Amino acid sequence: MLRSSVASRWAFAAPKVADVMASIASDPSSAPTGTGSSLAPSSVGLGLTAASKDAVLKEIALRIAAAGALDVGAVLDDLRAREALGSTGVGAGIAIPHARFSSISRPIGAFVRLAKPVEFEAIDGAPVDLVFGLLTPVHCGNAHLQALARISRALRTPGLAATLRAAPDALSLHALVAPILDAGAAC
Repeated sequence: MLRSSVASRWAFAAPKVADVMASIASDPSSAPTGTGSSLAPSSVGLGLTAASKDAVLKEIALRIAAAGALDVGAVLDDLRAREALGSTGVGAGIAIPHARFSSISRPIGAFVRLAKPVEFEAIDGAPVDLVFGLLTPVHCGNAHLQALARISRALRTPGLAATLRAAPDALSLHALVAPILDAGAAC
């Protein structure tokens, strides 16, 4: 009994691409705008080409820095420093590069789907094509770990990775990914 209640507590029901697109087609005003979200629509990229893990980190840093009006060099330095501690490649083609950042007051995320997977030293050895980057404020304490766990669980939800890989455009990707980060974005 305890096991099922714990499982349901952490369950994440990902919207289907077809449902998201049908909703947007029937009511364009329902398209996510990113207002109040920790994931701006401009922070989502689709079909990006990156030759290396470092190129992926640079892309994530650029998107996060732009969304938060931050210094891209500082963001990249912090992402690289965290990555030096151990790969953030969690397996199944997914990586979650992350860092704590002193000059922000709320979490800021970025998501990219790569055109071709790149080597990321992931735990399962598989190359990565889905990358969810995250910066959280230094003062958030345990919220940083909770956000990472939530993102990891959601991205491991059966079918969600395939849904993200099949999404036809960045708007659909944003609609699918933003709720994951926003589900507990407050510190």
